[in-house]
Amino acid sequence: MFYKRAPKDLGTWEPECSGAESACNNACYYIHCMGGNNPDANKITYLGKSRHNENNKNRHESGCRVDNPQSTSVCGAFPFSQKFSDPLARNWECDEWPPASAKQELFNTPGRLPNSLRCMTPQENQSLGGRLSGYLRATGADRDDFFRVDFKRRLASADQSKVQYCLPTPDCGNDAKQFQLVEKPHVGGRIGSPYEGTKKDNKYKLSGTVFKELYQCSVKFIRTGDSYITDAKVTNFDEKDTKVADFKLPNDGATFKIKGLPHDLQVKRTGPFGSKLEFAYAPGTTNVNHFEWDSEMEGSGRGPFTDGGKPRRFCRAEPVAKTTNKEVFSCWFPCYKNADGK
Repeated sequence: MFYKRAPKDLGTWEPECSGAESACNNACYYIHCMGGNNPDANKITYLGKSRHNENNKNRHESGCRVDNPQSTSVCGAFPFSQKFSDPLARNWECDEWPPASAKQELFNTPGRLPNSLRCMTPQENQSLGGRLSGYLRATGADRDDFFRVDFKRRLASADQSKVQYCLPTPDCGNDAKQFQLVEKPHVGGRIGSPYEGTKKDNKYKLSGTVFKELYQCSVKFIRTGDSYITDAKVTNFDEKDTKVADFKLPNDGATFKIKGLPHDLQVKRTGPFGSKLEFAYAPGTTNVNHFEWDSEMEGSGRGPFTDGGKPRRFCRAEPVAKTTNKEVFSCWFPCYKNADGK
């Protein structure tokens, strides 16, 4: 007769956070801010060894990764890599807490607390993951074994400015980098290019704030010579277009504010034809919609004009056939449904 092995209490894991500050901070946000009233927020029940399929499923249920239209990280896909990460980062990863190696319910399970998500360098993400793996090996952990996590006991060696959610009295104000999955219509998760948040793509929002889901907007126009902008249109969060009257940027430094979205979109000339253009959505404000970029900037995200997940510019500038002084500009940027982000 076979008997089921009784789960073992592995005690408390007290990791050092030096070199893994962002990953520790993300875990602490979940434990102290999202799950502050849950006495088991710091408890992990281990999936067990060689549970690759279950680990992958957890990454999709957390929202860290999606399978469609190709496998990618939320931190490597527009508009989230632009807004919730360093927009110029290269190959940043998504970290989730609880970790993928913990037993978790499906995302749509009633009452389930969403995972805390944060974009970070591979070094920080993998550093904490490696320390967790070492702890599991050292304790001989097996499926259904459990332990508590305490990040405060050995926090002194970490950069204190990067672990505010782990401090003895944590400041749970969102630093604009903590986010969570809100909706997952597709079993394996989906983030399209362009993003289709109103239809079949995952939805995400900043955690612990009044702000709703982040979407994607775009602008397209023709630049003729140094000054003339024609055939302009902006596309809002639900893919509705608004045509814009032709306008001029008569000299270097000249700006024009395009209407048609919840906020103005400012375009700035930096030089003659062939030079970059600068953009600011909700210019000159601290509004949650505010975002600045230029037509030559590149990030790690997979945008509408990328393939294979390679970094590409936030804008695409293409010459008009059989002309020498015309370019078509297309730019994609993060935005909210409403002007106040709520």
